[in-house]
Amino acid sequence: MELRKLVRPLQPRHELLSATERDAIVALHLREHLSALGLAEIRPRTWVDGSGPPVRRMFDLIILKGAKMRARWGFSLDFVPHISGGRLRWHRSGTTAMFDVIIEPSESVLPWPTFIHGAAHLHDDLNRLLPAAATRAEETWRQGQTIRGLLDLVREIRERKTNCFPFDNYVQLPLTHAILLARLGDLAGAEQELDQYSSRFRLRDDTLKNLKNLAREYFRNVNVAE
Repeated sequence: MELRKLVRPLQPRHELLSATERDAIVALHLREHLSALGLAEIRPRTWVDGSGPPVRRMFDLIILKGAKMRARWGFSLDFVPHISGGRLRWHRSGTTAMFDVIIEPSESVLPWPTFIHGAAHLHDDLNRLLPAAATRAEETWRQGQTIRGLLDLVREIRERKTNCFPFDNYVQLPLTHAILLARLGDLAGAEQELDQYSSRFRLRDDTLKNLKNLAREYFRNVNVAE
């Protein structure tokens, strides 16, 4: 009887990189793929193109539990506020940019690099991830060159459930949806979305009022332009 030797596959050894080591490697790879596309690093792992406000292209790698990272990209929009302390705030510069439209694929779509197995392993992971992620990001940025294109992106995320989390888990996406509707002349739709947004996130009455006033201002500007 032939004896077969069981061979256990080799497992990568644990070698957790420090934040400094990790971010230096990430910066090297992101520079290779994003600098030529017009983006610049504004903080570790986050790159922004501030050359074409009010729409700013963004790309970053977010740190996850278990020493993994996930690629995200999309847009920061100068005309969409965020809510902080119950008040409308703005992120209208490259350094304050934040995702208003965010594409965040699951691990089944794009690999999530890990920095728990040393530098060589992280380099390999990033080499597998970033060419594909940068190509997908360019497609997103092309689609979002108009207000209508941005709205289509947001609706695709909501209806096709293309992100790793449900649409309503994102604070900015539903708000962005409402503002884009107002910018395209659909005030009734914008106000309906804002009512739902306020109920979901328990906004103060004055905060909701300020958001609706902003939507009406954008709607009036659409009519003036016509």
